[in-house]
Amino acid sequence: MSISAAGQQAASPGPIPSLRKPADAAARMEAEQARELEIHALGVQTVIWGMQRLKAAQTLRNFTAPLPPGAVAPPFDPAPHGVNVWGHARALITHELRTIETPNTETLMSTAVVDLGDGPIVVVHPDFGDRYFRSSVWDLGGATHTISQKRDGGHPAPCALLPAGWAGPVPDGMRTIRAQSRYVFVAPHIGVLGADDLAAARAVQQGLRLVALEDWTGSRQDVAPGAPMRPLRRPDTTTPAELLLFEELCETLKDVTPPDEELAFARQAERIGVTLADGFRVEGLDEAAIAALARAVLDAQSVLEHKARTLEPVQPGGTWMVGLDLAGEGDWLFRGAVGWKHVWGELAEELIVPFARIDENGDELTGAHRYTLRFAAGGQPPARYWRISMYDLDGFFIDNPIRRYGIGNMGETPWVDADGSVTVRLQHERPAEGEEANWLPTPEGGFFLALRMYQPDERMAAGEYIVPPLRRDDA
Repeated sequence: MSISAAGQQAASPGPIPSLRKPADAAARMEAEQARELEIHALGVQTVIWGMQRLKAAQTLRNFTAPLPPGAVAPPFDPAPHGVNVWGHARALITHELRTIETPNTETLMSTAVVDLGDGPIVVVHPDFGDRYFRSSVWDLGGATHTISQKRDGGHPAPCALLPAGWAGPVPDGMRTIRAQSRYVFVAPHIGVLGADDLAAARAVQQGLRLVALEDWTGSRQDVAPGAPMRPLRRPDTTTPAELLLFEELCETLKDVTPPDEELAFARQAERIGVTLADGFRVEGLDEAAIAALARAVLDAQSVLEHKARTLEPVQPGGTWMVGLDLAGEGDWLFRGAVGWKHVWGELAEELIVPFARIDENGDELTGAHRYTLRFAAGGQPPARYWRISMYDLDGFFIDNPIRRYGIGNMGETPWVDADGSVTVRLQHERPAEGEEANWLPTPEGGFFLALRMYQPDERMAAGEYIVPPLRRDDA
């Protein structure tokens, strides 16, 4: 209590209420406004919850789409163009490829979209010996697994992909991965130590196989090609164009088994027509609900884009953006942002990829200037292999007179200066004679860099290694 100036005891005000009176809460908006806000909020959360699954489903359909009649896949195309079959890139990617953003030119990629609708399928890898490889295993549920040299050795044991809910015996010594969805994407990356090594890497690809588990103790024949994936849009759809995202999500969810902790939210999403098994029920929505959900589709994508821009924060004391483990599942906003930007994430123990878009002064990178990136003696990136790739602002390789798209210790041997340092020169024009060995050509305009670190050591995850900044060399 307090005493007034007149000496009278003043009544002490009560605590400020955290809740409004029911009548005041109702007066803030009309009932229809409240309903539209409820629908909009649930719609935004549903898009965030389902974004990675939708992007994964779109990606798998792109990879399994058959080639047009008479068409021949380009040599750097890794897509299988079918289900339960392997697709193998036969050449390393160049600037001519304009469909896969931020590719690399040090690994040869193979892919398979595996259908577990008829039961488990075993992925068989050849003996890679000392050759680097990493097979990323992703499903529509967002889970990330890996079959790798670091985890499984040079000749991995066969790995059975098990559908959700399946129960049965698995042969001794066989690894298992439990999938959250009917379809699983398997993507081996095979290291190539320069152009002269390409033929040997291609020979290794031929040892990749898919065998039905039920046939493992029998003939072990390759599994038969599977049926095409269901279209993401129903042929007779009546869904308004602005809500087709929800239709594609619902068609995706028919092939996903969400974890138990997400089922309660899935039941809430039924209020806006989103179901796990029956498709998008647009017929239950009136005009106001459709308008609210149309706004939700756009607003959720803006939320995801801004979140995606924080997935790779700038290193303290540096200028490179470093995202570590992008394979989280429990944080829906994080998962959705990874899906929005990358589709899936890689495990940090296998691959870390810092990005650089600015120089040490904070200015955006452009071919109008020359830059140097200097690794001091003993200060090269702490990983088994590292390589810097150059991209235009759309994320594609740049045509250049020496057809060099990256530089590191995987596809080439960088020139080491007398003091043990390595200096990479980034510029548009050809450098002085004797300085071309570590030249990475830039475009005339803007660009950015990716530093892939294969099998990084613990210093990266612990933040103990700071990637050197790019220094303007023409100031």
